Amino acid sequence: MIEREFSQSKLNLFLKVTARRPDGYHELETLFLPLPYPADVITVDYDGAPGIRVTSSLPGLPENLENLAGRAALAYAEAAGILPSWTIHIEKVIPVAAGMGGGSSDAGAVLRRLNGHFKALPENELARLALTLGADVPFFLYPHVSVATGVGEVFRPVEGMVSPPPLLVVNPNFPVSAKWAYTHLDPARIGNGGREKLEKLVWGLREGDAAMVAGNLHNDLAFALYEKFPLLRMLRDTMKEAGALNAEITGSGPTLYAVCETVEIRRQVAQRVRERFAKETATVFENIPLSPIK
Repeated sequence: MIEREFSQSKLNLFLKVTARRPDGYHELETLFLPLPYPADVITVDYDGAPGIRVTSSLPGLPENLENLAGRAALAYAEAAGILPSWTIHIEKVIPVAAGMGGGSSDAGAVLRRLNGHFKALPENELARLALTLGADVPFFLYPHVSVATGVGEVFRPVEGMVSPPPLLVVNPNFPVSAKWAYTHLDPARIGNGGREKLEKLVWGLREGDAAMVAGNLHNDLAFALYEKFPLLRMLRDTMKEAGALNAEITGSGPTLYAVCETVEIRRQVAQRVRERFAKETATVFENIPLSPIK
């Protein structure tokens, strides 16, 4: 039997680092917005040889238990008391090490699909298992618009439906590790603050107010990224000059997103990026659905 599961990406529309813990991790307050595109497709074949195999459409991506999706499958098998004979294939679309949660999303999708098939664990146990794999893996079990705190593992869903404005995502085709981004965070930026911007951002999403959303984007990690990688500033400025209300880096980068007032403006911004930057330099994800989401 073969089953498929979609693995969504995410944007951080707001990211404030509130403290650095003694263990080296950072506490934060962030707003996660799940995206149906770009998305990976996870295929699980339950009729393979004994063991767990993970393959990918992307050359060089870690396979088998070196891939977080493989470790998620192993953790599920051990927790559920199942002898696995699974082959997992990842059709990769989400950029790697891009600040969009690709690896964590694949792991969450694997857990969701396996539990949907075997129904061996209650949701609270599945969430605890997800947390052992990574701070934001629990978010990707059942993605919904959420404010996250702690190291990103404590979620408070935003109540009701939200209506994101037209969004454009641009990946500069090079990776940045989360470790690099947090290591180069200016300590002076660490601390509480920004709650008013976060509240306005949530309000703008609920009301479908593109200007309110655009005016309250924030990412503490972006400053070091713009300084280290001038291309990111060029991409941001190009999108704003072409008509985007605002543009910012998501998560630990280096992917950027632009908030646009209309689909037509999003189209012209995407066209400007494609004209100015070779496709080897920047990948544009334009066709992001506008449907209201939870």
